[in-house]
Amino acid sequence: MPWKRHKLHAIKDFDADEATHEIYSEIKTALGIPYVSTMFQVFASVPAFFQLFWERARPVVETGEFFSIAERLGAEAYTRMHNYFNIPDLAWKVEKMEFSAGAQGELKRAVELYHYSHPLLLELCAALTQAFENPEAPVREGTPTQPPKPREKPILVEEEDAPPETRRIYEEIKRTLGTPFLNTCYIHLGRWPDFLGEYWEALKPVLISPLFEQHCRGLRESALSLAGELPQPIQLSTSDLEETGISRDDVSDIVQTTDSFLDVLSKQTLNLEFAKIGLEGGVRSTVAA
Repeated sequence: MPWKRHKLHAIKDFDADEATHEIYSEIKTALGIPYVSTMFQVFASVPAFFQLFWERARPVVETGEFFSIAERLGAEAYTRMHNYFNIPDLAWKVEKMEFSAGAQGELKRAVELYHYSHPLLLELCAALTQAFENPEAPVREGTPTQPPKPREKPILVEEEDAPPETRRIYEEIKRTLGTPFLNTCYIHLGRWPDFLGEYWEALKPVLISPLFEQHCRGLRESALSLAGELPQPIQLSTSDLEETGISRDDVSDIVQTTDSFLDVLSKQTLNLEFAKIGLEGGVRSTVAA
């Protein structure tokens, strides 16, 4: 979907009104994610939808099944990248860059953050997609869970603050992924520009390979299938949106944008597993591409 044809746009945390900021805070607490995903920022550009989405999604993310299913999805993404792609030893490259022990630890914690958060966001996006396509899904009783332990807030290097070489990489990432925005993980990794450059140069040829596209589609389908196992699917139809006064054009934009985020998050989840495996020493696949 051509993102730029849509009027939906991202509402940054510092630009959000009080009601939106409150929802952002609730989402971060419920998911245990210390940043506001771009997906939520874009959803917030239609306040009536964003409020209704969170009302219907909150019971879903308050079940233990949601987190266990997302964990399974993350494990699948890791296995796909580990078994089918050649991934260089990024840990060795970091040592050659003479990162301090503290910097190496911070970098690894950053990658672990997105190893945790991307499958959650992907599964939630898949659950919303299923809600639009199958609003009559049955509801079962789930297992209540406590909010996850808060994680370290990322230090982000936004595009406007990044040095020229980092901005060049940012632009190339957006162009290659076909999105008008940067996922949070990249502007977080921009804190270590030398690593970001090495990681991106190693990842770039993978992203344009038919094999990668095949695994993106496979992970997307797994997310949709696993969403069907949630005991409390999101109860939100396009009719519900129209009944709140959201125009048909905006409803169409919301549905198509959600589908696009499903694609983007499938890629991002795999991309971050590439970084994680690389920092674990890399792997040479024996599977023919």
